[in-house]
Amino acid sequence: MAEEEKKKKKKEPRTWSTTKVLDCVAYFAIIFIAIALIFNLAFKSNTPDVAKAFETIGECFAYIVCILLGFYWTMRKRGTGWNKRNMWWLICWIVATVVIVVFYICGTFVL
Repeated sequence: MAEEEKKKKKKEPRTWSTTKVLDCVAYFAIIFIAIALIFNLAFKSNTPDVAKAFETIGECFAYIVCILLGFYWTMRKRGTGWNKRNMWWLICWIVATVVIVVFYICGTFVL
């Protein structure tokens, strides 16, 4: 009976985590940016729309990874817990993230 309870309490290994998801997104960002650079190098004077699309997708993924890693770094506890100094880090992260998202959306879809 005790062995059955131990088996039930035993944790199963997680198949995914936020770190693994970020690693995957970062991998595809690098792949898309590399493909865009290859197209830009192959067609020096006439950059095809496909290269621009790969570049845009790669940049978007890179921004996502950077924003999420910046959030994790900002939210990590320093010392005994939250204080006023730590809140300024979070406020700066929020402002920078909003600026990046708004300008990226405006620059991608408006122009």
